[in-house]
Amino acid sequence: MPSQKIDLLDFATILAKRKKTILSIVLILTIVGFVLAFIWPKAYKSEVSFIVTDGNAVNFSSGGILSGLANLSVNGTNITADQALVLIRSKEIQDKVIENFNLKEVFGTDIREALRKKLDNRILVDEKREGGLGFNQIISISISYTDEEPQRAYDILQFYYDLLEEKIEDLNRKNVEDGYLLLQNRLNQNEKELLIAEDSLVSFQTRYGILEVEEQAKAQVQAIADLRAQIVKLEVEIGYAEEILGENSSKISDLKFQKAEVEKKYNQLINGNSSLDDPYDSFLSVKELPELFIEYLRRYREVVVQEEIYKVLYPQYEQQKLNYEEVNSGLRVIDPALVPTYKVSPKRAYIIIAAFLFGLFLSLIIVLVQEWKRSLQTDNPEEYSRVRRFIDSLKSW
Repeated sequence: MPSQKIDLLDFATILAKRKKTILSIVLILTIVGFVLAFIWPKAYKSEVSFIVTDGNAVNFSSGGILSGLANLSVNGTNITADQALVLIRSKEIQDKVIENFNLKEVFGTDIREALRKKLDNRILVDEKREGGLGFNQIISISISYTDEEPQRAYDILQFYYDLLEEKIEDLNRKNVEDGYLLLQNRLNQNEKELLIAEDSLVSFQTRYGILEVEEQAKAQVQAIADLRAQIVKLEVEIGYAEEILGENSSKISDLKFQKAEVEKKYNQLINGNSSLDDPYDSFLSVKELPELFIEYLRRYREVVVQEEIYKVLYPQYEQQKLNYEEVNSGLRVIDPALVPTYKVSPKRAYIIIAAFLFGLFLSLIIVLVQEWKRSLQTDNPEEYSRVRRFIDSLKSW
């Protein structure tokens, strides 16, 4: 314990002896920090906050007796909040901002990668999530941009946000467009097939007269029409899934298996050979009906089938068309960007305090090193000579 008091007393004595050196270094660095704080370029920050909604997503269902068949999975999904975070850092958007505001001159470089990096460093993205955990759903997103000129900070941020909104809207439109065009092509095909079937039935009735269709035949035709409509529904879903998910998706395999099962039942009604436990084995096969009735039934069945398909496709097409025409980005601004009126940097008080503390620390190190050298020179001249030779060798190098 006494030795500790002596060491502390010695340390205090050293500081007292070197107080001028300490005060000089602290004062010089504090003045440097003060000057630096006032000549440091001011920076202004403009910020916009927004949420990412589901946009204009529509639940496709025609309702009625066909509600089970009409719920086609062709509605494209909108860009999510997590995907929007990726798009914010898009090189395409950054390049447009660089060109529009001539940031080559502002940043003093022509290298594309360096320009993107400098721009990216000035953009701060902050997302707020439910419960504050990183894996929870995003509630809102904030984008801020910092610049030496307040008006330019606002203009760049607003332009950046507009480009982001435009990009997301284009992607949402593309997602809806895939399903819209698929339904449009299938509906056009159905209308042509329905016209041909109706003309064929009218031609047959004109030639042979209208036959009275028995109740069993009507039920059989309805069952066949239902199965055919299911097949068309599955074909549409398979075609859409192959475009969006690729041919190797497990969902496509499941849809193809379902289609094969429905086709099996459909062929049983057409060709016979249904099993005893099949719910459709109460129907006679078409081949077992009288030849003339078969011809009428085929034509009548084709008309009913095409009408059922039309009932499935047309509501879907109209809803998807409305969805396509009203597509939007899904972005909703919470706090709009404003022209900043107060600087965010430099923090002058922090700079001055940091310079003062650094000066104090540096002066203590210098004083202790000088005292150590003096003590070494007095108490151990040989060791001091070795230290001097080492220092001289470093200088010469």
